Amino acid sequence: MSKMDATELNRLKAMSRKIEEAEKAVRELQSLGDGAPVIEKNVRSILSITHALRFGICDLAEMEDCC
Repeated sequence: MSKMDATELNRLKAMSRKIEEAEKAVRELQSLGDGAPVIEKNVRSILSITHALRFGICDLAEMEDCC
């Protein structure tokens, strides 16, 4: 795989930061909604989606950054 250009890497890093912000917000919501089944269920769903995004975006940005 060839190294991506700076524009692509910056875009990945920006997306990575947004994913991290989303995860932080969801975890805060999780704390606030502790004991509320609808919050707990939806938080799990959202975190599974952000996990998939992290795997596809964040990991790639970190890998390109270090190599």
